[in-house]
Amino acid sequence: MGNRKNSYSMIVAIVSILIVFVIIKFIAPYAFMYLLAKDHTMPTPSTLMLWYMILAILGSLVYVSTSDLKWAKFLSFILPAGDDKTKAIFQKIIVISFPLLVGWFAYSGTMPGTASPVELRIQHPTLLQEYEKLENPFANADKETKRRCVEEGKILYQQNCRPCHGSKADGNGPFANAFRLRPINFTDPGTIATVVENFAFWRIKEGGPGLPNVSTPWDSAMPAWKDVLTDTQIWKIIMGEYVTAGVVARQREEMEH
Repeated sequence: MGNRKNSYSMIVAIVSILIVFVIIKFIAPYAFMYLLAKDHTMPTPSTLMLWYMILAILGSLVYVSTSDLKWAKFLSFILPAGDDKTKAIFQKIIVISFPLLVGWFAYSGTMPGTASPVELRIQHPTLLQEYEKLENPFANADKETKRRCVEEGKILYQQNCRPCHGSKADGNGPFANAFRLRPINFTDPGTIATVVENFAFWRIKEGGPGLPNVSTPWDSAMPAWKDVLTDTQIWKIIMGEYVTAGVVARQREEMEH
């Protein structure tokens, strides 16, 4: 029985890799939705999916090559089946499936694709009146208080914003590829460096659902954080993300009287 099991080690390895694929592709999004208490699934980014599959394949190869006997049994599957009808069936399935799989990948990579029509999109909508006069409560704090707020803001940013906007605030978080419209790259001088801090406060607090009806659809996946973060935490995140991105907020223009 042991020899028969070892003679099918290649099938075991292939099935193990397929199980990993199914778990990551179909089960993990629902598991993370439950664990993170979200109302939507959390799809695995394509780049992360590729790395997981590479690791699964390498792990299987490492296992079957831990001894000369296992490696020989692994390779023996490609030898003629003889009287083993089950092995012959598996061999035929692999022989037929492999070129079909390669052909499918080649076709998927070269076939003409479809793209959504270009939309005229306002980068920065007009700030709502209720947020116009807001000011960062730590703007006039002493140097030590500001430093402490920035450090706390960096931590809060990594805990809440990193999955989408990236650890470096460059829009390359682990979930970035899962969105049709990629998260904003804060290091780009044309993004948060062009707005005042109270504008950033509004966008974090209200998110995509809080955007004005004018110029819809906004196609923003930004969640509303007002029920998750306090106002104080949001101001600290703003301070932390500006420092992380290496840019400064736009200063308010003084109105002439």
